[in-house]
This record gives sequence, structure tokens and C-alpha cells, in this order.
Amino acid sequence: MAIVLYVGGSKDGDKGLVPHGFSKSRAETEQGPEIYTERFMELQGIGRIRVMALESMRDDIVHQRTSQLYR
Repeated sequence: MAIVLYVGGSKDGDKGLVPHGFSKSRAETEQGPEIYTERFMELQGIGRIRVMALESMRDDIVHQRTSQLYR
């Protein structure tokens, strides 16, 4: 298990447990399903981190949101 940060959608900013080896998760919301995919990114001063981000989000937006949420 690993603690990951969720970026985007209804889970934005939540931290949760995701088993190692899981690269996708799905959340059911009133607006419909949200699919989160695993991404690794480098944050300056922190290093490489694992996040679960909405599948439809561009990498640059995920990086920006992650930088804001992680600190």
C-alpha cells in the first residue's frame, strides 16, 4: 500500500491508500464515473512523487495542481 494524493475531480486534494501495482481507480459521483490514473512527477525540493490524477487532465495542469496541494 502507498499513500497517494488525488488530483482533480471530486477527490481533489484527498489522500488515500492505493495498493502497489494499481495504476487506475474509479470513483462514482453524481455527475458520473471519474477515472484516476497513476502518474509520477518530480516536485522541486521534494523529489519524485506518485499521484492519482483524472485521466483527462493534461500533465502540466496536474503538475501545477500537485505543487499547490502537496505543500
